[in-house]
Amino acid sequence: MANIIGLTGQTGAGKSTVRDIFKEKGAAVIDADSVAHDITDNNLDCIYDIVSRFSCLVLNEKGKINRKALGRRVFSDPKELAALNKIIFPYILKEIEHEVLGYISKGTENIVIDGATVIESGCGKMCDVLISVVAEEETRITRIIKRDGITKADAERRVSAQKPEEFYTENSDYVIRNDSTPAELERNVNSVLKNMLNKN
Repeated sequence: MANIIGLTGQTGAGKSTVRDIFKEKGAAVIDADSVAHDITDNNLDCIYDIVSRFSCLVLNEKGKINRKALGRRVFSDPKELAALNKIIFPYILKEIEHEVLGYISKGTENIVIDGATVIESGCGKMCDVLISVVAEEETRITRIIKRDGITKADAERRVSAQKPEEFYTENSDYVIRNDSTPAELERNVNSVLKNMLNKN
């Protein structure tokens, strides 16, 4: 029977690095953010719903969603972010469920669903265990600027738009801190894996 692991956490905390460690250990990984990007790029129903709510100003010259323009709008207003999530979450959950069933049919033992909003989207309900990755705010801001090539102000807006650390600690089975070195992070991940195996 497959173990479905929900992996989430604050933006810039290092969730993708943890995901890669799981992948190296043989887990199948579903990247919910990539699923979301694919849907907002190619699912015409979803694009129509977004434009209907946020206007054609969030489109680029090719008629695709301009993520930076949309991000500036929703990350500065919690109500706008909630409106966007209400539109895209059902599309994302449907595709993730389809991918999970595909892995299960192949006999995959461990399936990791990696996403920034695993808990909020309701995706966590299909998971056997939830793991959150957290880090100090300034560390996350620095990482986001380097990763996405955005301004500090934009990075701060993204950080402030997310749930506080307490949200992740209260809603997760395991919490992994990533304020130190890569070696320390891998030790923390291995510790969580050991605890998970001991409980099975």
